[in-house]
Amino acid sequence: MSVLLLSGCGFSETDRARDRAENAENPAGLTQNKRTFSPITKGSSFAATTAEESRAAEVGREILEAGGNATDAAVAMYFALSVTLPSAASLGASGACVVHNDKTKKAEAFVFPPVAAPGAVKGTPFSVPAGVRAITLMHVRHGQLRWEQTVSPAERLARFGFQVSRALARDLQAGGALLGADAEARRIFGNATEGALLTQPDLAVVLGSIRQRGGAEFFQGALARTFSEQVSQAGGSLPVDALRAAVPIASEPMSVSHYRSRVYVAPAPAAGSSVLAGWNGQQPAGGTPVDSGGFAGFAAVDSKGGAAACAVSMGQLFGARVVVPGSGIMLGSPNPEAASVSPLIIANPGNGEFTFAGAGGGGPTAAQAVGYVAREAIESDRNLATVLANRRAQGGFVNAIACPSGLRGKPEACRTGADPAGAGLSTIAR
Repeated sequence: MSVLLLSGCGFSETDRARDRAENAENPAGLTQNKRTFSPITKGSSFAATTAEESRAAEVGREILEAGGNATDAAVAMYFALSVTLPSAASLGASGACVVHNDKTKKAEAFVFPPVAAPGAVKGTPFSVPAGVRAITLMHVRHGQLRWEQTVSPAERLARFGFQVSRALARDLQAGGALLGADAEARRIFGNATEGALLTQPDLAVVLGSIRQRGGAEFFQGALARTFSEQVSQAGGSLPVDALRAAVPIASEPMSVSHYRSRVYVAPAPAAGSSVLAGWNGQQPAGGTPVDSGGFAGFAAVDSKGGAAACAVSMGQLFGARVVVPGSGIMLGSPNPEAASVSPLIIANPGNGEFTFAGAGGGGPTAAQAVGYVAREAIESDRNLATVLANRRAQGGFVNAIACPSGLRGKPEACRTGADPAGAGLSTIAR
């Protein structure tokens, strides 16, 4: 790892002291007048983010304010969540994303389903990490900022630390005891409580390498070989060939018509059919989750009507409950429920107009909950805040962005909301 440490750093002690102080006060690196937003926000010029964890939502907003599009913001939130909510969204998670490109007026899905690795760690099966590869492809096809700009906020949070959010603290309180058998997980998260500063230097090195050398470094470069060796040293088996073979599915989304628009969801093996069941009026089963359940959702829309939404899963809270020593990566669990994810985007393929984007967390029924919220907010034309509050997170937390009259047609009517029963955040970019 010494080579990677050199390539991922390049900071003087003065730089480190300054950045630690700044990061403690402002983890996302936001300017002074752009730090605090309520869970439900609105505006006349509209670009927004929403996520299961507050720091990630702030990072996505910062990317939009830096000139990035919705895909750039979603990529940045994906990496940020790997630092700030690894219980549900580590680099070991599986998942699915849907992108609506306002320039091509087309949508594309990126699915990275759970695939069991060749050999268990400490007797525990784990998934082959394929998310970095899927997110890299998504950025190549639809992003516009430099790759480094989308990864560096997460690297910064890992290296200099962030204050543990309510979302992560909630998961640690609910499932921290599950990490007791893994010494590395205990070392990293054993003293993490809400508001405490949490640093993850090993994960910062991994993110630094991905930032500098590109996402391919994680599945076929020197970093892939190092990670494979680290898994072997931990008692598992993850050959580099297995990382290379875990190819994400990039395809047209599953969709149904809604007047002149389309309702886009992730195709099989993701749970797009469950989202459509919710869209057709079927309420999800189950009560209000008390933690992420190992599932998280996030979404972004830019001022031109581009949108991106992702739902990721560790399979269960804290996934395989093993952190690979030297990498800081919590491994995902390949149980069948891990594939029960799908975001939803509604957009018009004729003129590129955007209407809705959402994704959920809290459990495998969150996908259906997203469809149900979309139906209530768009088809039934109900206020997003009212919809989120009244449903009491039945079946899962939903984070959503809704423009019932279209983002271009009536941006002042757009709303972004983080489920009030959850611990996430929604923000508007200024």
